[in-house]
Amino acid sequence: MTHGGALQPLLASEQQAAYALYRDAMMAGLSRIAHWDEALQRQRFAASQQAASLFWFEEGGARRALLSLRRDDAGLIVDLLVVPPAQQRSGSGRRAMRLVQALCRPGEQVRLSCLRHDRRVRAFYAALGYRVGHAGTDFLELLWQAPA
Repeated sequence: MTHGGALQPLLASEQQAAYALYRDAMMAGLSRIAHWDEALQRQRFAASQQAASLFWFEEGGARRALLSLRRDDAGLIVDLLVVPPAQQRSGSGRRAMRLVQALCRPGEQVRLSCLRHDRRVRAFYAALGYRVGHAGTDFLELLWQAPA
């Protein structure tokens, strides 16, 4: 898949490194609303791996982001986007999400959730054209609609 980069499936041998990236990126944000449960988070991450939905976003020969991506009848669901600290604010996350959007068929949606209080992440997705589909207590469901 190409569109300013490529998605490469995560190999089984890369699972520990990918989990460490996930843990480091997510622990601070999630711990604001709930206790970080290492066993539960490892289980969720393993479920994503088993569903064969984990991908590296690669660009210029380097891994720029980690995504968990799956398809349903309405379009694509991004369960996870993690950009390593060294790649943040370089446009890697934006390019990864543009690639995800390019994978949509006409009229399909990209859906994801983010922490309600994370203004930086909300601004990131708003700049990419996402809108709030549902607002929960701690999380927002965000939607992007592909042109018909």
